[in-house]
Amino acid sequence: MTRLFYQGQNLTKMQAQRAWLINTSSGKKNYSIETVDHLKRLATPYVDGMRHSFELVEGISSRLYVYGALWNIDNVRLISIMVQGYRFKNLLCVFYYTVDKSNPGMYVKPIVKELHTYKSPYTSASIKCPIKPDEYVGDVPLFVGLVESESDVPKQTFLVENLRKETGITHEFTVCVPALFHMTSAALLVQKVEMIRLFGAGRLVLYNASISSNVDFVLKMYAKEWAEGRETLEVVVLPWKLPMENNKPISIPYYAQQLAIDDCMYRYKRLSRYMAFNDLDEFLVPFKHDNWSTLVAERRRLKPRSIGWLFRCSVLNKDRPSPAAGFEDDYVRYGSAILGLTSRDKHVFPPNDRAKLIVDPTAIEEMGVHLIWEGRGTTDNIPVDVGMLLHYRVPLWECTPQVKETRVVDKYGKKLVARLKEIWSKLPGIELGWSPFKAVDKTKCKES
Repeated sequence: MTRLFYQGQNLTKMQAQRAWLINTSSGKKNYSIETVDHLKRLATPYVDGMRHSFELVEGISSRLYVYGALWNIDNVRLISIMVQGYRFKNLLCVFYYTVDKSNPGMYVKPIVKELHTYKSPYTSASIKCPIKPDEYVGDVPLFVGLVESESDVPKQTFLVENLRKETGITHEFTVCVPALFHMTSAALLVQKVEMIRLFGAGRLVLYNASISSNVDFVLKMYAKEWAEGRETLEVVVLPWKLPMENNKPISIPYYAQQLAIDDCMYRYKRLSRYMAFNDLDEFLVPFKHDNWSTLVAERRRLKPRSIGWLFRCSVLNKDRPSPAAGFEDDYVRYGSAILGLTSRDKHVFPPNDRAKLIVDPTAIEEMGVHLIWEGRGTTDNIPVDVGMLLHYRVPLWECTPQVKETRVVDKYGKKLVARLKEIWSKLPGIELGWSPFKAVDKTKCKES
């Protein structure tokens, strides 16, 4: 696979891989202009406003937006936003197995499922179009469309993104981060990349709703380093511009984070041995193991039926700066919350509240923000002395009793500083997008 994943540059090998798949499926040796255009649009994981965007489906009875169509062995999954509570009377998927779509399409009944129940006009949705091996010719559908009658022809079709099982696992751990919106802190981004590297991640997937120029520059730097073979962690950025209605984004909670999780899961589940889901300011910290790999291996030995490893959450508050001894200057120099916050809430949330997980994606059918909705196995709640989700954020409550938390910086501080020093040396003049945390008056609080 080509090493450059930014703005469609130097993508010939990846294009050739996708072209080979289409060639194999269609039996054709030549590719139309339409196919080549699709290949160019699909070729790069860092695509800003290129192939991946929400498209309004034409010719059906309710507003439905499709972001992408992902092959999932026995179905094609449409990553969608729909009107909450709407029930299509006879929605049908139409598969096409040739590039020119000259042959009649194959009509199948999909399974439509809303992915959250927040009170809002729109909801994230999963539309699964089943593939029946005994009813189609060829390998994988090339295109899929939607209609509400078998006498109708789709007004537009979506290219099926064929992340084939045969490609194999390319990274042991993929980390998925939902939408970045109004993201201006390059320091936060670099800290995230470098910490998950220390934990053992090989890929970071980000969804760009809106970022500042300094953050964009950092992402381009990581892409260039990967392109030129100097980077071992793949940073993938997908655009995440919500559909517009009446000149403003549609109303859907949390920038459709549940849908971003669904997209990431099905885009990378066969390319990753494990996947983790958390925000930029959250860290799944292994306390007793060198990295995620050794932690999961041991937990699997203890609980063989586990398909997910749940990390309970505790908060380190930004209004209580307490730089770690020996790292005071580095905390300011690199804007690292891990180096600057060593006092956390004594309270640890229960497993059903604010937790995040590492999962075996091959056993997951439906992944939620804080839990596995549907899977073939059990969830292992990690003991808090083995690992925790540490969330570096503004406080949830005032006057929360605190405990000292230096295990992260004690274990990873020196390695993190070395990585931050190296990365920021490649970013001369780029703004951190950060200022030192300000302490608030806690004299009214009774500490414990």
